[in-house]
Amino acid sequence: MMIALLLACGAAAVPLTDLFTQLDARLPHGDYRIPSLIATPKGTLLAFIFGRMHRTDNTPNILYLRRSVDDGATWDEARAILNDPQNGTMFGGAPVVDPTTGAVTFVHTRYVYGVRGCGGCMQWGIRSEDEGLTWSAGQLLNVSGPPNATYGGALASGIALVGGPHAGRMMVALRGDCCGDKRTSFVVYSDDGGATWHGGQKMSLLPEYGGGWTECEVAELRNGSVLMTSRNFYGGSSGQGPRLFARSDDGGATWAANWSAYDLPDPYCEASLLSSPNRSNGAVLFANPSHKGRRLNMSLHRSDDGGRTWPHSTVVFAGDSAYSDMAYTRNGSVALFFERGGGGNPYVSVAFGVVPVPGSA
Repeated sequence: MMIALLLACGAAAVPLTDLFTQLDARLPHGDYRIPSLIATPKGTLLAFIFGRMHRTDNTPNILYLRRSVDDGATWDEARAILNDPQNGTMFGGAPVVDPTTGAVTFVHTRYVYGVRGCGGCMQWGIRSEDEGLTWSAGQLLNVSGPPNATYGGALASGIALVGGPHAGRMMVALRGDCCGDKRTSFVVYSDDGGATWHGGQKMSLLPEYGGGWTECEVAELRNGSVLMTSRNFYGGSSGQGPRLFARSDDGGATWAANWSAYDLPDPYCEASLLSSPNRSNGAVLFANPSHKGRRLNMSLHRSDDGGRTWPHSTVVFAGDSAYSDMAYTRNGSVALFFERGGGGNPYVSVAFGVVPVPGSA
């Protein structure tokens, strides 16, 4: 079932479609949470969501996928691609595309619900070589170095670098704090199409120095550097803004600078990044619930200086909203996939829309 809505976006009306709502009989008390959206080199949009058995973070879940081959105008029916028949496994992860072959790997963790230990921190992968139609069985990632160098949890989606000395590198941002580490964010990356993976340096700030890194995403800057952002785990008590940023000049192996963007209203929530290094303007886009205290006002922001300032913004949906992800359509438009709600609940459904870039008119 799809529900089309017209919602205000500045002076324009943006059609939004609810791709996932509470319709699965196996999830009578659950939520569809943590959206991921990615575009293949052929332009197929793949929208992923976790169907949680209960309305808590700590619950077994099912990973669902919907596909669109016409830039989001129509969608295939939802299919479960990660599923534990015993309803005892918690999955979490993010898709990333191999730019050479077009194959999609969904890098994920799998944790047996109720069992203690670090098993849920290891990275697995399922792979599709046919635009998301079929998927391989899950396999542990082939990690170079100690396995705990890649312990963490992903969300939203990964990227493949376009320019610079590491062009073609696939990477997924991970939060290390979910695996017993101090509050860190980092990337796991592959230079051989996903055959082997490496863990980059962990970005951390102790509370007394300004914040804690956690749920994170990455984008590529126009010069080939990598921009990473994280919600600030320690919130307002840290002395920094709610949104943390860091820059890597060596493809995610180490971090050269970090800062807080004070001009981005944010209720300490996950947010998404998108960039197009092939474009002359090199803009970076950022989507979040743009409100200082509540998960409201899903908005799209634009930075022209590598994430230092964000002078342009557009409200896409003024109501309850939370996590998001973005991708480019075949004609270069911006597709936004986000948790949308009402009545104080941001998690009623997960909506998709093609939105205008702020400041581009």
